[in-house]
Amino acid sequence: MSKMNPMDAVVKIMEDEGVEYVFGVPGAAILPLYKALSKSECIKNISVRHEEGGTHAADGYARATGKVGISIGTSGPAGTNMITGLYT
Repeated sequence: MSKMNPMDAVVKIMEDEGVEYVFGVPGAAILPLYKALSKSECIKNISVRHEEGGTHAADGYARATGKVGISIGTSGPAGTNMITGLYT
């Protein structure tokens, strides 16, 4: 059985689901995902200034295009910062 890095698997799943853009703020705990994303030819990262803005951007993108909107945040305060956007 072949082995795959977990973050490469996450990126592969996003590619298989047709994800074209992710919105987020890189942070220490999520850097392995960003490293895997940097190898993707299908997914582009849009850096935002705040996690809440990333969540709203992903929501707006999904509503406007009908495609999957992904917001990425690191551990800690990013999770609580993203909650407001989740309520939309």
